Amino acid sequence: MAYPSAGMEHRKHDSMAEAYDERVSAELFHLLWGQDRSAIPTVGDYAYEELWKRVILIGGSEEQRLSDVTLADQLGMSRTPVRQALERLVQEGLVRADPRRGFWTRTFTAQDIHEIYDLRGALEGLALRLAASRLSQEDLQAHLEALYAVRAELEARPVIRFLQVDIRFHMLITRASGNGRLIHSLSLLRSQICLFQVQDTLYPKRMEIALQDHEQILLALLAGHVDEAAECLARHIRHAKEGVLADIFAEGNHTLS
Repeated sequence: MAYPSAGMEHRKHDSMAEAYDERVSAELFHLLWGQDRSAIPTVGDYAYEELWKRVILIGGSEEQRLSDVTLADQLGMSRTPVRQALERLVQEGLVRADPRRGFWTRTFTAQDIHEIYDLRGALEGLALRLAASRLSQEDLQAHLEALYAVRAELEARPVIRFLQVDIRFHMLITRASGNGRLIHSLSLLRSQICLFQVQDTLYPKRMEIALQDHEQILLALLAGHVDEAAECLARHIRHAKEGVLADIFAEGNHTLS
């Protein structure tokens, strides 16, 4: 990674730092937040984007201090937009604020993963049922073809292309639900889900399993079988949760490993 470590004390070079760089975090930010970007980003928008990318690559496994003074100096701006960006990351659950000790990256436990993915399953299941009648055959077919293109390249481990296909599909369902409050609730989970999804692409077969699940969901939607699609989506999110728990938290024996 090319990011300076001064704003994040006691940083270690872990597997995430070795496997990913700014290109991955920049693409993830674009996928998750690109449609919400202002046409003319503010200094605060820039601070948020830069800090989001750094925190995502830390991976949620180690508590590290985020010095607003040092970060402001690194980014060439005042402390105010940096603190605003940190507060936004607090709201998204990626950073915690201590009144006496300042800002720190959040660490996550296996229980957090259960809660995050169980909530995701309930919300995305509702989103799919609301979205089903709004999804065009053309859009679904285009996502299926994109999936097949990535599957053909799996031996080369196309992490960025896989994440593009995966995230765009889930965003399609969420936005097509037409329920603003549901979209907002899922947006609050975006960063936390993304953090662990990125880590799990380091492990064997996770991309292949996810693509198989997506294919089943898409084929069911194309056939107009909404209940089947919802069941496939629930199974997909369960697979994702089990993979994260097994690979990152060593919980359980995930038979799809």
